[in-house]
Order: sequence, then C-alpha cells, then structure tokens
Amino acid sequence: MPEEDVSARDALAIAQRALAKANRVDELEDEIEQLREDVTSLELRLSEHDDDRDYAELTRDDKVGMVREHAFQKASRSSGVAALDYDDIMWGVFDGEPSADHCYTLMKLAADVRGFEVKTPASGNRSLTVDATEAKRGAVFSPANKTDLEEVR
Repeated sequence: MPEEDVSARDALAIAQRALAKANRVDELEDEIEQLREDVTSLELRLSEHDDDRDYAELTRDDKVGMVREHAFQKASRSSGVAALDYDDIMWGVFDGEPSADHCYTLMKLAADVRGFEVKTPASGNRSLTVDATEAKRGAVFSPANKTDLEEVR
C-alpha cells in the first residue's frame, strides 16, 4: 500500500475537525449534567405533591422539595419574596417533626437552586429566602414546568 503524503494544511484541517468534535462532546456532557440536575430538582419539587405519606416515609430529597415548594408558594402569595426560618420549616412544612438542626440542613440543601439562598440577618435566625421571580427563571419553578396540581389552583 503506497504511503500518502499529508500536507501541513491537511494535517491542520484534520486536527481542527477532531478538536471541534471533542469540544462538542464536552458541551454535550455539560448539557447532560445540567439536564440531570434539572430532573433531580423537578423530582424534588414534585415530591411535595404526595401528601399521603407520613414524615418517617419521606426521603431527604422529598423534604427538600417540600421546603422549596412551601417557600415558593409563600413568596408567590406575598410580595414575591419570602423567608423561612427553622421554625417555619419545622411547623409550617412538617408539623413539628424534624429537629431544628435538621431544618437547617434542609434549608442549606434547598438553597441549591436558582432563586433560593440561606441568609443570616444581623437580628434574627438564619433563614431560607426565596425570590419567586428569580426562581421562575430556573428550571425548577419555570412556568413551563407547572405540575397538574398547580394548573388547577
């Protein structure tokens, strides 16, 4: 088989095409990871709608979804911004079940999506704050992702 000569220009073109393909693969991997995160966030949000389970049956992800949903609904019903301290989470979401420490853990986990943040004001308890407008810009609370229950409300 005769050996073909490859010019520098041809070699450069081949290398550029290979690099472009590699970059597309990296971009796709990033998009896949973002989609996984979005699906997880949506699952956390939807878990709130299974109200028939006892507290002991809820997973950590279920609890985080319930905290987010409660905070978002509270913000949506008022000025668009709301804050939940551990007491709001303990009693407003879970009827006194979790400890204060577990409520703080749930706060931290719930703040891992757009529009949610944990803040510690100079005068007051650490709280989970939500800006409903900002949360709607993220995948979890986007109007395109409304659940059937929300559409009925």
